[in-house]
Amino acid sequence: MLIVGVWAITAGLVEFSAAFASGEPAGTRVMFILGGLATIAFGVVLCARPGIGAITLALLFALFNLTAGTWMLVQGIELRRTGKTLQPAHSPHREKNPA
Repeated sequence: MLIVGVWAITAGLVEFSAAFASGEPAGTRVMFILGGLATIAFGVVLCARPGIGAITLALLFALFNLTAGTWMLVQGIELRRTGKTLQPAHSPHREKNPA
């Protein structure tokens, strides 16, 4: 239990710091912060109560995965939307010498 708790705290801190390290829009930054805080809380609960039952651990893990999965879906949709607005670096219709 302690290994999973330490892993969750470390992953949450990395995600939380990523919100401030990158130049993301405010909405994405808030999602990084919320996801990081949820992961840290999950890890703290596991480290504070390592003797909790398997059912409680399964429920906490399910809640964590539900939150993380929702966050990944949001990021995937945002990434797909971003991909449609970018111009490809290599295009067969691109002019070779623009000058």
